[in-house]
This record gives sequence, C-alpha cells and structure tokens, in this order.
Amino acid sequence: MKQIALALGMGTLMVFASCANEKQIDLTPSGQTEQGEMVLKLTSGTSFEQQTRALNEDDYKNTANYDVKVINKSNDNIILECKASELSGALPKKLNIGSYLVKAFYGKEQAASRTQFYVEGSQVVTIQAKQKKEVNITCTPTCGKISAAFDAQMATYYKDYSITFGGTQALGSQTLAWSKTDTEPWYVALGEQEETISYTIKLTTNDDYVHQNQAGVAQNEGEVKGTFKLSRNKAHKLTIKPNYTPTTDGGMKLTITIDDSTNDHEITWDVPVAWT
Repeated sequence: MKQIALALGMGTLMVFASCANEKQIDLTPSGQTEQGEMVLKLTSGTSFEQQTRALNEDDYKNTANYDVKVINKSNDNIILECKASELSGALPKKLNIGSYLVKAFYGKEQAASRTQFYVEGSQVVTIQAKQKKEVNITCTPTCGKISAAFDAQMATYYKDYSITFGGTQALGSQTLAWSKTDTEPWYVALGEQEETISYTIKLTTNDDYVHQNQAGVAQNEGEVKGTFKLSRNKAHKLTIKPNYTPTTDGGMKLTITIDDSTNDHEITWDVPVAWT
C-alpha cells in the first residue's frame, strides 16, 4: 500500500497515512528505482465566520472532510485519490522522482448557493531522490459571501421591500433574490480578480407615504440601484434603513451601509429613491 503523511483538522495533529481506495499504478520506468518521500499538510483558509441554519461553515475548516489527489505531471495519471478522513497508516508517501500536482478540495462550486460553496488548493511539487518533500496546501473559497439586513423602521414607511443581486461572470443574466424576511447569505462564485456586484432595492410605500410627482400623480413604487466590489473569501453585508424627511421631492431616502467584515470597514451613504 502506498503511503502519505497528512495533517488533519483545525489542530496540529500529524497523521502518517495510506489511502484505502488508492489506485495501484506502477509509474517506475524500466531500470529506475530512485524515489523520494512527500509529507502533505492541509490547512483551511476560509475566513467566513458567521454560522447559518443552511450551512455550517465549520465543516469547511475541518480538513478531514477534504478530497485529496496527487497527479503525475508527466502522464496525468492519478497516484492518489481519496477522502482525507480515509487516510490511515504510518509512513510518508513514497513517489518516484519527478513532478506532481497535489490538489485538495471540498464542496461543490455553483454560480450561487445558500447551502454550499467550494474550497480548493493545489501545488506543483518536484520529488527528488532520497529526499523528503513537505507540501503545505491552504484551501480557500472560490466565492464571496453577500448578505443584507433591513432595519425594523423600514416597516413604518414601506409595505414591501426586497433586493436583487447580480452582475458576476458566473451569474451571467441570473439574479439572486433577497426578500424582507431573508436571513441566509448567498455564496457567489467569483473569478481570481475581484468582481462587481450590482444590487437593486425595490420598495412599495405604505399609504401614508405615497409620493406625488410634479404632475400630481401618486407613485408608491421606487427603487435604489448600486454596486460594490467583492473578492474571493471576503464577505459584504448591506444594512438598509429609511431616512425620511418631508420635502417636495418626496423626501424618501435610504441609508445604506456596506460592511466588509473581513477588513472591519464600513461604508455608509444616503441614496434617494427613484420613483416609478
């Protein structure tokens, strides 16, 4: 049985292990017997902290849940393929000298989801004769996290309100709905460079706050549009509250705060409602 050493979980435990369902492939060229050893250490780089009813983010911080693959770069043969939790044994992985792609991953990537996201990490390593190579891989999300919260005062001025998010390459023309009663965040797949998230807040006023336009026509539906930047493994939260001052132009504004929880930075501004 071929062997691998793996550090599992959120602690510092080191386990030297073999994989029960490892593919048995002889990659040793005729006459070549030189080998080296590989020790694999996995680390979770997930920085999201908020727990949700739909998804336990701690599952992503436990590297025992991850899948592991070791692929020979010269012929794309898979040397090792199994769950990290299946690893057991007592020796490092012995490999023929050469170049290998080592990957670890967990979850499933989707354009957007409330129940799962995807983390991965990889490294190309060179195994040299009679040497032990320590491979450290940090697995990070390929998504960003977005959420919103409506202030309780919204119900004073509006009978209904909601948000749609969109604009990423993975979403395309698809949009994500956030109703006034939603609490679960969206995990949105992103490219390696930060992307722009667009949002539209739709509003329906209570009868006492119907807007009269210049022609005297009553209007009770409005919207606010905006954008913000989001990168992988970052979380943004929009907090929305009313800002009403009786004026001839309608007086209805929203105060929007975007909280980038990973950098402890908030951006707040007042936005007028565009009436429809």
